[in-house]
Amino acid sequence: MPALYAPEYLLAFCALTYLLGACWFVIGMRRHRGHANFERVQLVSVVVAARDEAAHIARCLRALLAQDYPQDRYEIIVVDDGSTDGTGHIVREFNGETASVRLLRTEGSGSKKAALSLGISEARGEVILTTDADCQVGPGWIRGMLSHFADGVGMVIGFSQIGSPSEIKGWRQGYEAVDFTCLMACIWGSTGWGHPMAASGQNLAFLREAFFAVGGYEKIMHRASGDDVLLMQAMRRSGRWSIVFANQPATFVRHPVAGSWGGLFGQRSRWASNAPVLARLDPLFFGYMLLTYALSWATLMAPLLCLAGLLDPLWALGAVAAKVWGEWGVFNGGIALSGRRELRRYFPLWALLQLLHVVVVGTVGCLGIFRWKGRVHLWGRRVNGAGTGVELSEPSRR
Repeated sequence: MPALYAPEYLLAFCALTYLLGACWFVIGMRRHRGHANFERVQLVSVVVAARDEAAHIARCLRALLAQDYPQDRYEIIVVDDGSTDGTGHIVREFNGETASVRLLRTEGSGSKKAALSLGISEARGEVILTTDADCQVGPGWIRGMLSHFADGVGMVIGFSQIGSPSEIKGWRQGYEAVDFTCLMACIWGSTGWGHPMAASGQNLAFLREAFFAVGGYEKIMHRASGDDVLLMQAMRRSGRWSIVFANQPATFVRHPVAGSWGGLFGQRSRWASNAPVLARLDPLFFGYMLLTYALSWATLMAPLLCLAGLLDPLWALGAVAAKVWGEWGVFNGGIALSGRRELRRYFPLWALLQLLHVVVVGTVGCLGIFRWKGRVHLWGRRVNGAGTGVELSEPSRR
């Protein structure tokens, strides 16, 4: 019986641990029951940070203004972070509507967290909801998210999906939609275990009190990303509030597909730039990310190791099978939630490209190298452009 080489031990360990992690996520999805049965009507503030979103902001506002929640119990705050394309002018056109629409402005401070902090500091609501200016929400979004705020709940993580079925027209869009579905499924599963690992600012709700109790974004203001996951981690670590996941269709948010492979790569690199911070905030999450990175490297190197006689091809195939099997289980959990079965045709492409994606994005992201909204970042910090000061405009009324 041939002796096992070190590469075979390493690959088998990584693949088995990765599969067990995938099973942990799947079981967590089944454990999750949600708390969507609370009818408490509260004052709500929806805060949207926007920079150069003239192509999307009107559609976003129309959806927010069409909520089935009492008109006098919510306000919409748009924070224009140095736009140069008329975003603020479009927001002002909603003046005169029934409910409150307020426009605040920074002078391009270069941080989404700075813009959100301004909006939250000026908010009147007990509960803060956030979404992105290019996202679409349904009419039951506010009511559905609020229904999860049982006593002791400080944050509700919402489900977000990429595009609609009609918008997924090619392999690139399909790849992105599968990738994001897997991400949201992992968030759902980890929340089911009471240990949420991530969140998306595209669909998030939290108590204003809880936000200020954990210091808001003060300790992470210098980072270009993390307004969602790092805030969530701060609340989780505080131990004062529970965090739940909203898995009702009325609460789902839709985000448009990326415009190019480069745009998708830049977005994911920006997200990955938070890995060094997550190593301290959530060693379990960081460990699983590190495991994914190591397994992706090992799988990419497997053909060369097989040719060199250092790895038995059957072990390599077994590791790949275990990896894909686990990912298929997680992906199917996300599909069961979203109902997006048409995405299954893109899973084989995703399983193949994800290896290279994880290695490249993980490497570049940990170095904090990416471009976002025309601004260059290194080590997760902005290195070009400037902008300080904050300016507030008069609120408009919807």
